[in-house]
Formats: sequence, C-alpha cells, structure tokens
Amino acid sequence: MRELMLSFADRHLSPYTLRGDELIPDFCPICHGGDNRDRYTFALNLTEGIYVCKRGSCGARGRFEELARRFGEQAEFIRPPGRMKKQYVLPEVMLKPLTDEIIGYFGKRKIGFETLDAFKIGSDDKGNIVFPFYRDNVLVYVKYRAPRKPQPKEKKEWQAHNTQPILFGMDMCAFSQPLIITEGQIDCLSMYEAGIRNVVSVPSGCSNLDWIDTCWDWLERFQSIILFGDNDEPGKKMVREVVRRLDEARCMVVEEYPDRPDGTPCKDANEILFFHGAEALKATLDSAQPVPVKGILQ
Repeated sequence: MRELMLSFADRHLSPYTLRGDELIPDFCPICHGGDNRDRYTFALNLTEGIYVCKRGSCGARGRFEELARRFGEQAEFIRPPGRMKKQYVLPEVMLKPLTDEIIGYFGKRKIGFETLDAFKIGSDDKGNIVFPFYRDNVLVYVKYRAPRKPQPKEKKEWQAHNTQPILFGMDMCAFSQPLIITEGQIDCLSMYEAGIRNVVSVPSGCSNLDWIDTCWDWLERFQSIILFGDNDEPGKKMVREVVRRLDEARCMVVEEYPDRPDGTPCKDANEILFFHGAEALKATLDSAQPVPVKGILQ
C-alpha cells in the first residue's frame, strides 16, 4: 500500500518530502496553501493511510482512498498487518437493576444514582457491576467489575468475550461539541456527575486501542477532541498514541492535575472529583492545552 501511495504522490503531490511515515508536499492539493500560499501544511501518513491539512481555513482530512477519488483514481486502503477487520458477536447478558452494594460503591466515589441511571449501569446475577456500551441503541460491548476492592489474584475488570470494543457513552454525545475521552468508565461517570457532558471512556484501559478502528468513522465527525487520561506514564503514553492516530491538529490534552491532600498529584478524574469536587474537575478540564503541531514553523 505504501508503494501505491508513493506512486500516487509522484503523480499528484510533487514536489514532496518524506519525514518518517509522513509524506509532506510543498502545498496542500486541496486548498493549495490559500491566498498566502502556505507551505508544508498537508501530510499523508503512509502507515495509516490518513491525510490532513493543518491550515485552519482548510482542515481537510480523510483516508487515502478519498483523496485518490478527488483526482479521479480508485484506491482501496489495505489495513496494516495485524489490523484486519475482525468479526464480533453481540454480548449475551441480562441486565439486572442496581443493587444497594453497587450504589454504595459508587457513592463512596462521589457518583450518584442519577449518573448511573443515565448510563444504564446495571448488575449481573452475581451482583457484579455491568457497564453497558451502546452504539445506535444496540448493546455491542459489556464490561464487568466487582463492587469492592478485588481480592488477591482476582480480576479487577473483565469484558464479554469477542465483543466489539467501542467507546463507553457514545450514544450520549453530540457531534457539535468537543468530545472528551477519559481512560476509564468511572472517570467518565465522574465527569458526568460534575455536570460535564459529551464524555466517553475507552473500553479496556490504556493498553488496547482497537476502539480507534471500530469507532473511526464516528470519531471523524468531531472537530475537537480533549484527552483526559490517567496521570501516570501508561496513561500519558496512551494519550500520545491516540493524539498521533486522531490528528494532533484537533486534539487537546489535560496535563495539570491538582494534588491530593497528601501533596501527591491526583491520578485521574475520579480522584479530582473525590478530593476537590465538581468545580475543580471542571477547572482541570478547562486547563487542557492544544497539542503542538509537528512540521509547521511559526
């Protein structure tokens, strides 16, 4: 596929330079640099097959096959090895009402019943917390968690086998507003509890980013995305990778976290809500900073 894109670039994007996985022509083939003839604002990722123009008045973005069609050519983007489209099944689960234990568990984390109800949190027949993931009102992914501290060698969280990993809370979001992505379901619930809407969480922590592929078309509809990961190295690594995949030009990142009472920084959104309250969590979100765009000189 790389050879196909390079051949296309030779015909339509020359002159261009290569910087790692990115092919950068002198001028955007769509806006041609605008009235000021801005240079080096367009990039085509030769690994992901994604293009973007970082001029604010252009902002063109999409997949390689779309770009090829603009020039009257046909090109089918082939996913890199290991990322072929996978077949998923729908989860088989009978959602039961919240138990007093589950309500108490979230209450200790400063998350109330109304928030749990908004996200349709339920229980299973063993009293575990059930986080349902809906897409277009269809339950496509389910995650479980015990409503207590896990015992030694006991799993903290687990999910239904072979179900499609999507973002938690997708059906509650509006494309007209910035999308906030957190690292866990409890962080997402914490944001909602604080009055912050248009928030989702990744399905399975910081190590698995399959949700980017399964939610790609949905994510592409947001002009602005705010990443609110955990305040640790795995969380920061996830944020860096997500920014790289989703285009740094439209991403903002939360980097400053308030301290716990003991003077150490809070780890995540729920700790901020727990120790400092809703207003502090809103202020932390408001501190999100744009990601510096590589390859553009001031």
